[in-house]
Amino acid sequence: MALFQIFLISILNSCMAQDEDIMTPVLNIYSELKELKASLDGVTTDLNAAKNELEEQKSLIQDLQKQIKESPRVAFTASMSATESTSRGPFSTETKLIFDKVLTNVGNAYNPVTGVFTAPVKGVYYFRYSGSAFASHDMGLSIFKGTARFVSSYEYNSGERNDQMSNGAVMELDVGEEVHVRLWVRCWIFVDQRYNYSTFTGYLLYPQDSASV
Repeated sequence: MALFQIFLISILNSCMAQDEDIMTPVLNIYSELKELKASLDGVTTDLNAAKNELEEQKSLIQDLQKQIKESPRVAFTASMSATESTSRGPFSTETKLIFDKVLTNVGNAYNPVTGVFTAPVKGVYYFRYSGSAFASHDMGLSIFKGTARFVSSYEYNSGERNDQMSNGAVMELDVGEEVHVRLWVRCWIFVDQRYNYSTFTGYLLYPQDSASV
């Protein structure tokens, strides 16, 4: 009888050991699935955040595209016309140059009759001039904002055959403010028939509303 009891106890212990071996992997799978779910929840949260950010960026791009489309277009380049290559100047007084040969005039804000650019909108603009002349005389040029000299260039009679100069400036202009180029006293500038060496250029960088600083 004792031997039989020992045999039964041995069998029971063996079965319990097998049950533990069987349950252990199941418990591990549940734990891993729980961790995987938490990880997926985190990925989902990140994807939703990225989606929201993408929507914001898309909205911003659409707003910028609308602003660009609705923004006024202002740009010009003009040279000086001549039936033959010649020079303007020298003059006894500072003289406004008339760049009457229009190469580009988007928005028609530049007047080739007066040589004056008039700002059609409040904004930030860029202007530039170039000048060419023979070196037997001095050459001096200035951009004027209204009646005030803004930037200038000067080339002394150096004895070289040809002189070249240029300068540019960024300006804040209100509607109606004017910009033009003047030739200095006792200076000259070359006007060619074909190559447009001496030019006056300007364009709107971006408009400003009345609240802009």
